Amino acid sequence: RALADEALKAQIEAILRELPESGDRRLEAELRRRGMVVNGKRVRRLLHTFELSLTRKVRKPKPNPLLETVVLAKERANLVAGLLSEREPDAFEVLYTDFTQLVYGGGKVWFLPILDHRTRMVIGYAISFSPDVQTALQAWERAKAFILTQKRERPKATLHHDQGGAFLSHAWVGHLLLEEGQRLSYSLRGPKENSIVESFFSRFKAEHQDLLLEAKSVEALDALLAERIRYYNEHRLHSSLRDKTPQETLKEALSTSEVCIT
Repeated sequence: RALADEALKAQIEAILRELPESGDRRLEAELRRRGMVVNGKRVRRLLHTFELSLTRKVRKPKPNPLLETVVLAKERANLVAGLLSEREPDAFEVLYTDFTQLVYGGGKVWFLPILDHRTRMVIGYAISFSPDVQTALQAWERAKAFILTQKRERPKATLHHDQGGAFLSHAWVGHLLLEEGQRLSYSLRGPKENSIVESFFSRFKAEHQDLLLEAKSVEALDALLAERIRYYNEHRLHSSLRDKTPQETLKEALSTSEVCIT
């Protein structure tokens, strides 16, 4: 065993001289190419035993400049807090969103709704197996289409959310802020600065836990969510809305005919 280790050590040293930037995997592959079949565990043991160091360094991920901007802004990144301290926003002027995980009969999915501050109405949502920006953009497109049907004009909203990766991505910021002219508001770390959507998550999960577990497929879950969100918008009374439904509150705010979300 000692002779075999010495022979392997010589090969490793030769490889490191020729290819000084080699990492673990490259080193193993090069040994195999030279006819020495050896597993990674043994290679790492020999590197430690003979104090052979790999010069290759793990590259640190580049800092996200959007996150750095939000962190530097501190409380000023929360645009909604400033607006609410001045006046009550109009319907669809302030929107809240975030991801939460739903447990259903077929496993787990990520659920992202978009709620209106004035009416507490869910105006769009999306589900997926990962909390990515594509899911957030899908929910936004649904919300935007709904606003367009109600106000007959494109939304001019402030969207409030946390500092999750999807909301700090160039795809999200570039599309909403630069292309569409929406405003983006960021909460600080913790759920308190997005309490409306967090409260919605808590109630929604508690009230529909059994129904969610009965849904055995994503298709069944999507149908269930559509039905329960419709009920929430059209029939669920809210004490914060003076015991009215989101739909009734929206009618008052817009003075329009009956609305429903699909």
